[in-house]
Amino acid sequence: MTLPDALDHDLTAELAGLSRSTGLLSSDRPAGSPTGGGIANTPTAAPTSAQAGRPRRMPSVQGVKSRVRAQAVRQASRVILRLGQAGASRQLVEPFITERTAPLIGHVDDLGDWLATLSAQVAALTAERSQSAADRINFSLLKNDVIAISGRVDEVLAEMREQERRLLDLGMAFAPGAGLGGAAVRFAELREQINSVERRLRYAPAAAAIDGSADATPAAQPEPIVATDLTAQGQASTVVAANSVTSELFNYVAFERRFRGDPEAILAVQTERYSELLSANRPVVDMGCGRAELLERLQSQGVECIGVDTDSGMVAEGRARGLDIRHTDALAFLEQASEHSIGSVFSAHLVEHLQLDVLIRFLELSAAKLKPGGVFIAETPNPASLIVLGNSYILDPTHVRPLHPSLLAFLCETAGFRDVRLEFYSPASSYHLSEVRDADAPEWVRTINTNTERLNEVLFGPQEYAVIATTPS
Repeated sequence: MTLPDALDHDLTAELAGLSRSTGLLSSDRPAGSPTGGGIANTPTAAPTSAQAGRPRRMPSVQGVKSRVRAQAVRQASRVILRLGQAGASRQLVEPFITERTAPLIGHVDDLGDWLATLSAQVAALTAERSQSAADRINFSLLKNDVIAISGRVDEVLAEMREQERRLLDLGMAFAPGAGLGGAAVRFAELREQINSVERRLRYAPAAAAIDGSADATPAAQPEPIVATDLTAQGQASTVVAANSVTSELFNYVAFERRFRGDPEAILAVQTERYSELLSANRPVVDMGCGRAELLERLQSQGVECIGVDTDSGMVAEGRARGLDIRHTDALAFLEQASEHSIGSVFSAHLVEHLQLDVLIRFLELSAAKLKPGGVFIAETPNPASLIVLGNSYILDPTHVRPLHPSLLAFLCETAGFRDVRLEFYSPASSYHLSEVRDADAPEWVRTINTNTERLNEVLFGPQEYAVIATTPS
């Protein structure tokens, strides 16, 4: 048996040897068939003149390989078919076939893997395109929603502006000049005013009893007071009170509530500043005590104390809370007090309401009535800080004159006090001008910082100060 010349010589030699060893191929070959299956000995036809005249086209390598592979498969099939009839030759043919077909099977497997990979890529591409289509649909729907909503933007804005206008109107109705942001403060003031009226109505009989007549009024008939002799308990005397230093027609309680601050916050500050000093010098007299929060705090600590105020409603309310409050002014009270009978005299934002003569008399009487080593404390706005003059001081219509710290200290010294000192509080730090903080700044920047610090002290310095003086021991 021979194979086509295009097959390699090794394969041909193997098949030939197989034929000789078995003798099967030649004996089983059909009669009249040419050797090698009619392939190897087939005569080649001579080319015709027409074929010789045309240029011969060279076959491609791939085409030759395909034809050779097809011939080899056909020849091998015939050989295998004939060899398969002999059981003895199967053992010789099968290893040969396995060896020769293994690469082809490997290529087929590789082709299957490549086809699976391609199928996965196609599936992923299909899914991506499907997702892109879904995204386009969602985007289109969202775009329609946006267009529908944008059509109502002007309507919504107009409604919001209308609601804002109504809120502003409501705020101005609650708090004229302040708006909605000040409504809470205005409600608190309204509550204070209602409470003040309620107190006056509730304690009207008590106030009339204090005046000595149901028909008497504070303006028509000054109140006769009973000033307790603090050195001799049980003894009392009666004098006519001096004229009030504030006007009963002016609602000073509501004014303080709006412009001075929350009473609870003020009480906390006063307690921190003065409670320890006042507690060490008893009894304490709080001049112009108002609602007497500090007085009540001291009394709860077991400190003997007396309040003095000209507002009849405040006096009645304080007395209803069990406080000792006198309905009179500071001069009248001090004039009736015994010599060296008071441990400390305290006043917060009172001295700036007094005329100069009344102020000097107040200081002299305080020095005379205090015990040796007694304490006098007067807290007042600080006009040395210009923001106070241009803001809080001129806001109060009952202020008489600003008292410079040096002036009040001088008046205390001439009134007979010793060891006069000044304490300053509440700088307007939120208004302070910023300084340049740079370690590498030139020298002229330091000069600017020094001047800025001085300017802050003059313009935005402490808003309050207290003169604290003691009497000779």
